[in-house]
Amino acid sequence: MVHKLTPNSINTFKELSAQFASHFIGGHRYKKSTACLMNIKQWEDEALRSYITRFNKETLSINEANNKILVAAFTNGLRKGKFLFSLYENDPKTMSDVLYKATKYMNTKDALLAREEKPKKKER
Repeated sequence: MVHKLTPNSINTFKELSAQFASHFIGGHRYKKSTACLMNIKQWEDEALRSYITRFNKETLSINEANNKILVAAFTNGLRKGKFLFSLYENDPKTMSDVLYKATKYMNTKDALLAREEKPKKKER
């Protein structure tokens, strides 16, 4: 639905502000609670990259999430495995630390997979 103002219908900034607010208030989205993050779990067959993407997308809808909560919620949702073990072992303090470690872990895993997939040379 398109709304148009009648020309010269607004005389003050206060009137303009009121019109603007009333027009856009319907599209306002309320932020979620940080408790929502505790419900995000890595699926059994989900890659770490996909889980990180889903988790980060949800954090954008959270109003004032601090690093301790983000790290706790992220690790809480991870499947058991080597990466989760390494996080518990290193105890990252910020979400940036977690994402840095995740990137290193994924890159290492990708490099090892690439080595395994190289075709073997035939001996003569």
